[in-house]
Amino acid sequence: MQRFSFDTDVAFEPRAETLLEQVTVAPLTRPVHEGSSIQAAIFRIAPGGRIARHPAGLPQILAVLEGAGEVSGASGVAEPIAAGEAVYWPEGEEHETTSATGLTALILEGDGLVPHQQ
Repeated sequence: MQRFSFDTDVAFEPRAETLLEQVTVAPLTRPVHEGSSIQAAIFRIAPGGRIARHPAGLPQILAVLEGAGEVSGASGVAEPIAAGEAVYWPEGEEHETTSATGLTALILEGDGLVPHQQ
């Protein structure tokens, strides 16, 4: 067993990333560009922050753990999302996530990633 933290004290704010505004990231896995088949990270969006509109580089799931915000997909129409809810974007789909009050989400990305059908 290997324990590690994803708390705010180990999260970082990507400096060169223009898509992330008032967002910190705490990686849980190695990134796919380093050979991992799936990457996972905790994203914390501060009040008024956002992950700007961009195409999904890989299939992606965003699962909100705390807080609330808005997400949009290909249509560009923002829809509310809150703790306990998740969204899936297939590879290439334009999407955006914003939060007026702040949210914490688990983001998973990887080839072959498909959401659970209920």
